[in-house]
Order: sequence, then C-alpha cells, then structure tokens
Amino acid sequence: MERQTVNRLNRRLLKNHLAKKSDLAEREITVLAKLFFDEKHFIKEKQALFLNIPQPVAFSSEISEPDSYLALEVLDIPIVLTRDHQGTLRAFINACSHRGAKVAAGAGKTRNMTCEFHGWSYAMNGNLTGRPQEACFTADKSECSLVKLAVSEECGIVLMGLTEDMAVHPKDAGFSEIAEELNSFKFKNYRFIQRKEYEVAANWKLINNLSLESYHFTTLHRETVAKVLSDTSIFDTFNRCSRWAFPLLSIERLKNLEERDWPNTVEGSCTYTLYPGVMVIVNASGAQMIRTDPGEKPNSTRVSYVGLAHPDASEEAARSGYEFGGKVFEEEDLSAATNCQKGLEVSKKDLIIGTNEPLLQFWQGLWTDATR
Repeated sequence: MERQTVNRLNRRLLKNHLAKKSDLAEREITVLAKLFFDEKHFIKEKQALFLNIPQPVAFSSEISEPDSYLALEVLDIPIVLTRDHQGTLRAFINACSHRGAKVAAGAGKTRNMTCEFHGWSYAMNGNLTGRPQEACFTADKSECSLVKLAVSEECGIVLMGLTEDMAVHPKDAGFSEIAEELNSFKFKNYRFIQRKEYEVAANWKLINNLSLESYHFTTLHRETVAKVLSDTSIFDTFNRCSRWAFPLLSIERLKNLEERDWPNTVEGSCTYTLYPGVMVIVNASGAQMIRTDPGEKPNSTRVSYVGLAHPDASEEAARSGYEFGGKVFEEEDLSAATNCQKGLEVSKKDLIIGTNEPLLQFWQGLWTDATR
C-alpha cells in the first residue's frame, strides 16, 4: 500500500480512536428476517449473487508452483484448479468423464490427476492421458477432457466463473476501484499457511456480517480481540466492494510522533470485502481470506478460512496471527451466527441495523438490489 494511503488511513484511525467513536451510517435501517430463512429468496440469491457472478475462490499463493492443484467445493460444485508445468492456471469441474467421480482431492503436486474410481488419468491441462483397459473404449480421448471453467488471477486472487465463457476480471467481479490498492500488497509473494473449511448451520449473510462491524468486539470478543484491537473503525464503500479498518490499541503511540516517523503499514487490520461478500483481511504479519458458500438450505453454509504469511514476517508470527484469528472466528463468531439463525427462524423478528453498523447496511443493500 502506498505510504500516502497508509498515512491517510492511520490518521483517520487515530482520530476515531482518540475520540472513541467510529464512522457511522446516516440512519438506522430494518432488514426483513425472512431474507435469512426463506427458501424462494435463497434460491434467487444463489442464482444472482453466486452462479452468475465471477467468484474470488482462493489466493494465487495456494497454487503457486508448477504441477500443483487445489480441489475445492464452490456452491456444492466440485472444482479443481491446476497449474501446469509452464505455470498456466486452469479450472475444471472435478469430475471424471467416465462416470463423474473426482479426479483430485485436497491439494498437492502431480503431473497427472487420477480418478479414484477406475483410474482414468488427466494431465494438468485437463486432457485425458490414460484409461485402464483402453481396448474396451471407442470414444476418442480428445472427447473425454475435463469440463473447463473460466479462471483468472487478479491482484494475487484467483477469480473463477462457473461457466467456461464467463468474464473473470476485476471489473466483472466488482473490485476494479480497489484493484490497484490490492495489487500493491503483492499477495503472490506471500507464503501459504493453511486452508480450513467449516460447515455452519447459519445463513451465509449472517456469517459475512460478523466481519463487517466492530460493535460486537467489547462483548463477544472481550477476552480475545478486544484485548489488542480497538472497536473504533473507519470504512469506505465503492460500487460493489468496501474497505473497513480498525486499529490496534497501540495506535495511540502515533499521537506523539511526526507523521514522517509513522509506520509503513496500517496500525491495525484492513478488511476488503469483494462481491458478493468475500473478505480479504490484511495485517502486518499476513493476509486471510474468508469465503462463505451457501449450502443446500438457507441455514447451511460452507466457510473457508485461508491464511498467508507476509514475505517479511516470521513463520511463527504469521501462523500465530492466523491461528488466533481462526480460533476467535470458529469458537466465538461462528457460534454467534448459529445462535442468531435459530433465533431469527423462531422469532421471525426483523433485524435492526444501527448507524454504528454502516457496512452491514451497505452490503445488505447490494444483496437486496441484486435479487429484486
């Protein structure tokens, strides 16, 4: 991030911290409770916000080496990302052309992916390279390649479409306005730490909302996050993306320093939310990605939590930050989302979103507009 931008953000963070306030929305709004459990709305959401829109699904660092692969589930669709020997990134439906079984699981390095069912093998470009008992098949191998999907790498983030011809660039994904800033982090140079997956009994929006407000820090996170981070936040919204930041408690030290002596990084944590709601969190030791995929029902979500280490950070510091955030997210945030889901389904009381939750208002507005 450019020094000028860093200073500007730190200036705003320090001002809010000293004043013990956050950036606010203009007014309170109400959100219909049924948007979190209504089946018809849920189907409409999946179509408008996920199936028809390019999705940020991974960091490039997760699949950086030649002959590597990464198997994912995106909207319950089995996907495999591959990088061939020349470094070209590709995406396919993770389904063998013989009977549909998966050809890859997890992540790793290989020259050929082999179906677990009958042993058909595929090169990293998706072409069928071999099948046991070849004489028993007349279909030409060229007709049995894996099904291709659109894919690109932008700002160190893998963008994927669930069809082969979908446009997959920052403009199509909705974050062209912050692409230059994201690119300045050089995520491709970060080291991959770990990817964790969770199945959560809550609507995907409730889980996203956890990473869009700091109002809950002093209660839900009073013994964890609130010990190191202030809940006095700043935010900026763009067409279809946002930036949200909150400071470390240590930011108070900056008031006694000249700006020229301020750090080269934000004294806190920045969360960039990419359409339709993928979080990219950047801090001094690394970066994390939180992606929520709607499941089969409104109250089911697959959550991915991915961690990267900053090139200049020690492995210990980067992993410590990733694991601390992951523990809080899993044990405190996701538990709260599950409880909220149960409460909304039973009470059917509409949600009140206060002026101190401006990004919840912004994103709920985008999601609602997309499904009108």
